[in-house]
Amino acid sequence: MTFWDAGEFIAAAHVFGIPHPPGTPVFVALGRVWTLAFGGFVGVARALNLLSAASTALAGALTAWMLAGERARERDTAWGAVAGATCAGLMSSVWANATETEVYATSLLLVVVMLCAAQRASLGTGGREARWVLCTAYLMALAPAVHLSALVGAPAAIVLASRNGDGHWRTERVLLLGGVLLAAGGVGLMSWTLVGVGALISGLAIVVPARGRVDAMAGAARGARDDEPRVRPTASFLSAAILVALGASALLIMLIRARHDPAVNQGNPSTLTTLADVVARRQYDVAPMWPRRAPVWLQVANLVQYADWQFALAWGRGIFTTPTRVGVTALFLLLGASGWRTMHRDMPRMAAALLVLTACGTLGVCAYLNLKAGATLGYGFVPADMHEARERDYFFVLGFWGWGLFVGYGALGFARRRRWPAWTALVVVVVPIAGNWAATDRSRGPGATAPRRVAMALLTSAPRNAVLFVSGDNDTYPVWYLQAVEGVRSDVTAITMPLLPADWYAAEIARRTGLRWPAAEHVPGAKWQHEERAALIARAGRAAGRPIAVSTGVSAEERALLGSRWRLDGAAYVSAAAADGSRVPPVIDSLSAPAGWSAIGSAGARTPRLPDDVSTIMLELLDCPRLARLPTGHSATRDSLEVRCNLR
Repeated sequence: MTFWDAGEFIAAAHVFGIPHPPGTPVFVALGRVWTLAFGGFVGVARALNLLSAASTALAGALTAWMLAGERARERDTAWGAVAGATCAGLMSSVWANATETEVYATSLLLVVVMLCAAQRASLGTGGREARWVLCTAYLMALAPAVHLSALVGAPAAIVLASRNGDGHWRTERVLLLGGVLLAAGGVGLMSWTLVGVGALISGLAIVVPARGRVDAMAGAARGARDDEPRVRPTASFLSAAILVALGASALLIMLIRARHDPAVNQGNPSTLTTLADVVARRQYDVAPMWPRRAPVWLQVANLVQYADWQFALAWGRGIFTTPTRVGVTALFLLLGASGWRTMHRDMPRMAAALLVLTACGTLGVCAYLNLKAGATLGYGFVPADMHEARERDYFFVLGFWGWGLFVGYGALGFARRRRWPAWTALVVVVVPIAGNWAATDRSRGPGATAPRRVAMALLTSAPRNAVLFVSGDNDTYPVWYLQAVEGVRSDVTAITMPLLPADWYAAEIARRTGLRWPAAEHVPGAKWQHEERAALIARAGRAAGRPIAVSTGVSAEERALLGSRWRLDGAAYVSAAAADGSRVPPVIDSLSAPAGWSAIGSAGARTPRLPDDVSTIMLELLDCPRLARLPTGHSATRDSLEVRCNLR
């Protein structure tokens, strides 16, 4: 299990629940089936990590098959296809998604299957090609129920499906599939206007002359026999509409499951209204495309930073680059550009489609998501409120996947120019393997055990039947995993403070715990709604005889609203009295931590890891009892009690 969303996804798949919006119901359903098949052999967490690995591997295999199929008679293109697909899978962001429980590997697989269907649509004839067009439409419509990011690959599928082998465009397909793309996007955004516009554009395919129909009529006029089924545009439109509705109906999985209130039930989409709220992510502050939340140059610089991580992440100093890594990045960017030219000569339709995929997956995503600066970009001159909470390189995976394909094919072009055997193109994969392995390997070091250690420490530190307040994703989702999957300390009620402003979450706490508190009551000292609700819940818990505990990640100001006479027992502060407005620093029980909690200063903790790895930071929460045993006086390490442990 990794930090961030993995613990939540593992728990959600295990209980067939609903993770954070947009809910990803097809991914969760697939994960549930997968754990039933393999969880008994390798464990639930490893089984779901294996799902991501298998999805990425299958995406690579299908991509290589698709590229090789464009020039099936030329054997050397198969080597370029294999080299490209392997390089694509070795990009650090792709590799990271392939080794943890996240939705992006499954989304990548959906995009590749969509491209394969689009390719078959362009190569088939008559009724067969019409079926592949409808299959492509269905896969687009399925995207919101898997993850909306899959629609980033839809424009490339449209380009591929709408051009014949002779390079001619099929306008009716552009309209049909373009309309499906807009309709699917409208479903994902819960915008019925966009759905209607998409349906209207798809409907135009009925009146636009199709190249296939024109050729058939011309052949009939010449007396030629037409053995192929005629394309019926009205039937195609109606079939596409039915398939779009069928794909979108997968979202109803959440409506049905929410009414059974599974252990993970974010948003509680038990009505059509709340289902729409979850799918459209209305719980969050979704940024519009304008105004920009950061200067455009800074957003592009962020993309460049993420690109620099892809080929040789371990050859830098973590997030900080080095001349070696910059050199490798520049070389692979040039090799990718050369690979696109080589691919364009060999298979122009595929080169055009993959160029669209790369552009949409990089600059398109950058423009649409309107992200703030990355978590590590621009410190010292970019205001703190203009940074994302974490690195977002995973949003650009499809763009990096496309560039990896060009790099591998560029190696084939280089081998051709040198008159080397075509298989020597595979040598190019050695660089990203060597350059990324140390940074992406999750099999050892703190990253392999830290989330479970931190969660176990929090739960074992909490008293019996405690109400435990935690501060965010990284001390919430691992706890959910332990409770839902491994059955550890289910008597503890974990309350995530940042979620408290959501009405569904407050209602869920009341429903599951039986605690009751005033709907609206001002709490002295509370500045935000989550602080006020947390204080009222703590008061209700104490009245019910339940101990109140908080993670060391919760600030001292918020902790003072929940109780007084605090004592640090292991990894959690435990209150002995109701809040009284005092800010007396907690007593630290330096003997309460089990052996090994503070063993975080090992060499493994300093090994270069993924830029978004927070294992070392989270493990520092377990170091508070050790710090308390240091001699009194001025000490930089002891002073970190104020920073790491929120002592006062």
